[in-house]
Amino acid sequence: MQITELTLATGDPEELKKFYSEELGFVEIEAISASDGFSFRAGHSRINFIPGDKDARYHFAFNIRPDQLEASMQWLDRHGIDLIPDKSSNKNIVDFPNWKAKSIYFFDPMGNIVELIARASISPAGNAPKFSAKSIISVSEIGIVCDEVGAMRQWIEMSHGLSGFARQINSEDFSALGDDEGLLLLVPKNRPWYMGNFEAKHFPIALTGMNAGNSFKLMLP
Repeated sequence: MQITELTLATGDPEELKKFYSEELGFVEIEAISASDGFSFRAGHSRINFIPGDKDARYHFAFNIRPDQLEASMQWLDRHGIDLIPDKSSNKNIVDFPNWKAKSIYFFDPMGNIVELIARASISPAGNAPKFSAKSIISVSEIGIVCDEVGAMRQWIEMSHGLSGFARQINSEDFSALGDDEGLLLLVPKNRPWYMGNFEAKHFPIALTGMNAGNSFKLMLP
C-alpha cells in the first residue's frame, strides 16, 4: 500500500515551511490553493499542511533505505535536531524485530512525532549520494486516532479494501493496516503516543493511496 498524498492540519503552516523546506531541504510544491498552507514532496508522496487547530499534532513516518539509518541520524544532527530516545533503553534507535525494521524519532516545531523507519524489506541504497531530504522514499505511516479501534478497522477494511499488516497482531488497543510500504496505524483516543509525551487526540486527516493497483481516498474530518 502506498500513501501518495497526506493532508494534515496545523496552527502554523509557515513555521513548518521553514522547518521542512528551508531547513531540511524538502522540495516545496504548490499548495492545495493560495490560502491553504504549505505542501512539499517526500519521495513519491505529497504532504499538505493546511491551516487548522493550533493544538493539532500527529504521528507520521517516512520510509528510508535500511542501510541509511546512521546517515539519516547524521543528517538530522547537522541540522541541530535532537532525537527522541527510547524510554526503556535510552537509545536513539528503536528496534522492531517482528516488523523487521528500525526507527528513529524527532519532534517537528509544531510537536508532531516524526519517524524515519528503515525496513529490511526495502532495497538498500548502496552507493547513493549523501543522505538528504531527497533520500526519503515516501510517507510510510500515519497514526489515526479512533473512538473505537475495532470499528474503524472493520470500516476501512470493508470500504477501502485494506487488510491487516501481516507482521502485527491487531487488537482494540492498536491495529495496523497495510504493508511494509505503507501503513495506517489505528490507536484509541487518549492513549499516550508511542515515543511522545502527550495523549492521542483526533485531528483531521485526508489521504490518497494505492492498494493492489487501485486508488483510494480516506477523509477523517
